[in-house]
Amino acid sequence: MGLNPKLWSGKRVLVTGHTGFKGAWLTLLLKDLGAEVIGISLSPEGSQSLYVDARIEEDINSGIIQDIRDEIAVERAIRESNVDYVFHLAAQAYVRKSVRNPLESITTNILGTANVLIPALASMSVSGITIVTTDKVYENLGLNLPFKESDKLGGQDPYSASKAAAELVAASIRFSNNPRNIPVTTVRAGNVVGGGDWGEERLVPDLVRALRSNLPLVIRNEGATRPWQYVLDCLFGYLLVAQSHLEKKESVPHNVNFGPEESLSVMELVNLFESAFRKKLIKEIVKSPIIESSFLSLDSSLAHQYYKWGPSLSPAQSIMQTAEWYLKFSCGEDAKSLMLAEISKYKVGKW
Repeated sequence: MGLNPKLWSGKRVLVTGHTGFKGAWLTLLLKDLGAEVIGISLSPEGSQSLYVDARIEEDINSGIIQDIRDEIAVERAIRESNVDYVFHLAAQAYVRKSVRNPLESITTNILGTANVLIPALASMSVSGITIVTTDKVYENLGLNLPFKESDKLGGQDPYSASKAAAELVAASIRFSNNPRNIPVTTVRAGNVVGGGDWGEERLVPDLVRALRSNLPLVIRNEGATRPWQYVLDCLFGYLLVAQSHLEKKESVPHNVNFGPEESLSVMELVNLFESAFRKKLIKEIVKSPIIESSFLSLDSSLAHQYYKWGPSLSPAQSIMQTAEWYLKFSCGEDAKSLMLAEISKYKVGKW
């Protein structure tokens, strides 16, 4: 299944979390498809952000700086924006931060999701909703098997648990507060890599900062494996879900995994970055104070079967593509130009 630009041309699309890493990439993708993008999000976080570096504000038709925990403000923003489609990405997305401040994750990821979903379902203009959760919504029993959409939800940290709870809340609201039977799908992907992620306490941003500063890289859980996934592969999956809603396809899945079959370890990722930068890091191996799963993998059979989706890059290729982006950016190349070049190359044969 490819994307149909004609379907998106002129559509008004709401992206919550548009100032974040994936939100910035999704905004440019939607603009390339001819959509008008309305954003609701907090201001960009941290000392550096892709939203600022790539001047994504230029590509937003209307950007609303708003905490999604404010029920009244979010309801008003959605009602007044008169959008055709909703992508809900806004979240507290950091595991370690969720342990330090559990209530922030719980209120943002659970109440925030409900605050977006309820008025969107009440809207007379919205044709569908994609809610972004994570591969960490599954209860991990240590069986070292890929998770299927039918597996039990759970979570040992407030971030994972709040995302699993958001799935349950979304399912209940979709069923009980949906007078027009608007399709709602939650998409489960994680460990997305790509140029411009500057998030706190994330491996790739920490790697880049260490490579640029010649400071030691602190590594936790060096043997842990993850299904590292190229950002455009992930977002292409989200767009296919949205397109199935807009085209009013039958039997659209309520939950979909997007991830590669292969996983790589933390140290394999580090080694690939060192190879790309042609530079060795000083590594400081520490024991994480937080219990994290040593193995994580997704079964994406449903995405393959229903959407004909598959990753264009392997985890190793995704990591090398990401490293090359950061290397070019560190050498002075423009962030938005780098993003647009990748989008132009990626969309060949897909839309």
